[in-house]
Amino acid sequence: MKSCAVLACLICRASAVLPTGVVSVVGRSLDNGAVTTEYSLLGSQASFGAVPPMGSGVGSDAMSLMVPPAEDELLCGSYAESESSARSAMIVARGGCTFEQKALAAQALGASAIVIHNTLASRYSLNETTGEPIWPQDKFDYDCNFGQATLTDSDMSALSLPYQSYDPTNDSRLSGDTDYSLCVKNDPSFASTCSSQRCLLTGRGNIACCAWDLHVWLYSDPSISHQVAIPAIFITMEQAARLLADLSNNAIHLQVDIHSRPRPSYNLSAMIIWALGVFIAALAAFLSAQDYRDHRKPMHPLPSSPSSAPTNERTYTAHQPSTSNSPPPDSLELTPLHALGFIVMASSALLVLFFLKIYSFVKIMYAFGCSGALTQVFFFPIYTKLFTSTKYKRYMSQVCINTPLCEIGAVSRIEVLSAMSGYALGLAWLILAFTLRHPENNVFFWVVQDIMGACMCILFLSIIKLNSIRVASILLIVAFLYDIFFVFVTPLIFKGQSVMITVATSGGPPKADPSWCEKYPTDADCQGGDPLPMLLTVPRIADYQQGASLLGLGDIVLPGLLLSFAARFDEAKKLVGFMRTGSATPTNRSPHTCPPDSPAGRICGLLCNGGYFVPLVIAYAIGLLCANIAVYVMNMGQPALLYLVPACLGTMVVLGKRRNELDDLWHGPKVIRAADAMVYGEEEFETPNTENTLSEGGGSVGAPLGTVEEGPDGDVPLLSLT
Repeated sequence: MKSCAVLACLICRASAVLPTGVVSVVGRSLDNGAVTTEYSLLGSQASFGAVPPMGSGVGSDAMSLMVPPAEDELLCGSYAESESSARSAMIVARGGCTFEQKALAAQALGASAIVIHNTLASRYSLNETTGEPIWPQDKFDYDCNFGQATLTDSDMSALSLPYQSYDPTNDSRLSGDTDYSLCVKNDPSFASTCSSQRCLLTGRGNIACCAWDLHVWLYSDPSISHQVAIPAIFITMEQAARLLADLSNNAIHLQVDIHSRPRPSYNLSAMIIWALGVFIAALAAFLSAQDYRDHRKPMHPLPSSPSSAPTNERTYTAHQPSTSNSPPPDSLELTPLHALGFIVMASSALLVLFFLKIYSFVKIMYAFGCSGALTQVFFFPIYTKLFTSTKYKRYMSQVCINTPLCEIGAVSRIEVLSAMSGYALGLAWLILAFTLRHPENNVFFWVVQDIMGACMCILFLSIIKLNSIRVASILLIVAFLYDIFFVFVTPLIFKGQSVMITVATSGGPPKADPSWCEKYPTDADCQGGDPLPMLLTVPRIADYQQGASLLGLGDIVLPGLLLSFAARFDEAKKLVGFMRTGSATPTNRSPHTCPPDSPAGRICGLLCNGGYFVPLVIAYAIGLLCANIAVYVMNMGQPALLYLVPACLGTMVVLGKRRNELDDLWHGPKVIRAADAMVYGEEEFETPNTENTLSEGGGSVGAPLGTVEEGPDGDVPLLSLT
């Protein structure tokens, strides 16, 4: 499994110019002061000037709305600085000069803010050399596919051409959904096909086409040395028509207030993805040791005969036949060579995706693999539990298919039903992945993706196992360096592109301009930015900028291998301790004592004298939380293993050192091999300081399983046959 090891808040896709500001408007009657109109207009903010505070509505410091001087309607002149005691916002038409020049002029006239609105006239200009008009550009300013009309010569003569300044008459004759609009007059269907209900002359005869009316980014003017200190915001022609109509109403007094749109400084989705990652890592690791727990449950000590002599042996029986002859489940124990090969393969896969961009193939393979995980981890246990308590238990358990293909063998009805459910859900997810433009915003899609990811992590940790922290150290340290290299170093090699982030977002953000992508979202240069599915995702909550919090599955399963090792080590000690003493409480060799009957004592006992699993889960949670915090502090995605590896591996080493078990943990605990022999029926296993043999003989219900003697070091028992 390739580690998509970036914990990040997904960068908002540049698919449109996002209106990040809001103009709140309220109109009060001049007669009695009652509110007659109240609404809000979304607008795009400037890259210059002050950033207005977040909020909404018209407050006590509201501004009156004013227009530019009559002799300078486009507000492109130079003015001396003046102060005004009254707060006011100036509304200005686009065109004639740069946005920042208009803002600087409004500031000089005493305005507290400036609202710049789009116009049709601003799309025309004059060639200063020839005096010929420069017509609007196809696709950038208009698109004939959304509406086209051919004006008559008399209609053309009604317009003052070319536009040399803002002419509201010209704009009004080319706007609206009535016959007063020359485009609607000559083509009645124009009003229904053109969403902006405005048209631009193309310069190709008398043809006029549907104009785009979208928000634009108010870019700065590098030639201006003075600093703009007032906020600037841009609104569309449709929004401006409503605002200007209310401003011209002499019966009301209009006030406005400008804010940044509210959004949380810390999104709740980041905490949800943190909690989800910790829960899945802990659950997957806990379930990886389930075989040890299941083997301990059916065993109990036989009552000793009153006439028997005192002895330190105990005899145990099983409630079910011995499983000593049953083979271990399909699993793989990692070696140092596996650890190095794992990173080589992950790096190769990452580079192949970076250069070949076969992201669709990855989605197909991931859906196929996760469907199998859903079948085994999710649906099969649910259906088994469901049908166990019904009269259909025997029927569903019957074999319905028996085939030698792919070593499938006998398949029961409940297994067929589980497979059908798992692959049907995976297919539904895959269809959405290829048919929706941004499927991660679909609730069904991201919920199913997270369930599939959780099932994949659980299945992974049930198959891949570590039996020493020597292998864990090699794997995690190499993965730690791998993460840092592909996130932080590769931008220095590939011209600013981070291989990890580029692959994680299916090729990085769109290459085209956001305004172009808002008009033509299916354009090839507007594709990209969608995260690959090998991660957990939770959409940002109550955030108009959308995006999502992400956690790669590699950030769960790689540290999860160490958590799984800790869980199996703890459960192995309980199993072997139970065989010796009849109690699942393992003998602890740690000399540390903790104050009893106090919260501090319980915490001390958990961390110093208890097992390894719980402290490692806590360490994992702390490491992931640090990565989460770093995302917000540095305002960029973080390689989570940078924080998880020191936290988890460091905790394991420190606890092992304090408990005098580090050498055993490093080379492979003998207690795990002893527990494996009990559970999976290996012929021989080694216990501390002593070699012992466990018989492979089967047993029947109620038959003695074996006797257990106290080991020489007081930890792992010696097993012998009864």
